[in-house]
Amino acid sequence: MYNSKEKVIKFSIILPTYNRANLISKAIESVINQTFQNWELIIVDDGSTDNTKEVVETFVKANNSIIYLYQNNKERSAARNNGIQNSIGDFICFLDSDDIFHKTHLEEFYKLIVKNSFIKGLYISGVSYIKDSTQKEDYDLSHSNNFEFVLLNTISTPRGCVHNSILKKNLFNENIRIGEDMELWMRILNNHPLFYHRNKTVVQIEHPQRSVNLGSEKEHLTTLKGILKDHKNDIKSRHRFSSLSNAYFNISKSHIKNKSPLIAIYYTILSLLINLRNNQTRHKLLLLLSMLNLYSIKVKNEYKDS
Repeated sequence: MYNSKEKVIKFSIILPTYNRANLISKAIESVINQTFQNWELIIVDDGSTDNTKEVVETFVKANNSIIYLYQNNKERSAARNNGIQNSIGDFICFLDSDDIFHKTHLEEFYKLIVKNSFIKGLYISGVSYIKDSTQKEDYDLSHSNNFEFVLLNTISTPRGCVHNSILKKNLFNENIRIGEDMELWMRILNNHPLFYHRNKTVVQIEHPQRSVNLGSEKEHLTTLKGILKDHKNDIKSRHRFSSLSNAYFNISKSHIKNKSPLIAIYYTILSLLINLRNNQTRHKLLLLLSMLNLYSIKVKNEYKDS
């Protein structure tokens, strides 16, 4: 538990949502159950057509620290920006309606902020798939600067905590749908420091609606290329090639799921050509051989049937 005699700060938690009435209650409850209780929760409904409003209003009536805002559908970056502009907390955190915070999430951030003398910056927490904040995050620490740290470690929005004054000058880019978090973090790091702790305090909930689709993987690649272009002097070549290789491989895996083996083969080869010296190279080669074999069998069968 935090020391109540220390300087107390207020957290604003921004929670964008769209048609998540069946999931959002757990997200809200995870905020209510925080060990650090000086917070406001701003829920921005991005034009839901289900009963999200009714679900949220039951919490609003019971807790005056919870605020409900409705907007026409403009996507999650616009929803988060709406929340940021209406926030009053010293530091702003984010939560998605299909994720939850471990009960010590805000407390761990408070400790980290105190440890770093309340410096205005970007603070990062760990993520897990189970409700256990005692586990430590296994970061890739092969970075030489904060830009590389963000590139090498997938820092989703719920893992970030940023001083209010920084975010109000650096809003989410509403033209970016996928990878908007990385783009924002990189922009913030142009002028501000980064701090992180290793406890896994964000819990990502897996559910069918969360499955990544081909379109999102391609959008992520576009965002990534833009980031690498903007930070060509900040990120070493080996990290640039590795991140691009992984992005192409993710597109390949999406094509496998969509049962498009020939296109998947193309993107796997492209991934290998960009970065052969990669810890996934063996896996990619084995997958490529398997796809080639299956494709050849498919062609033979089609030839026999013709």
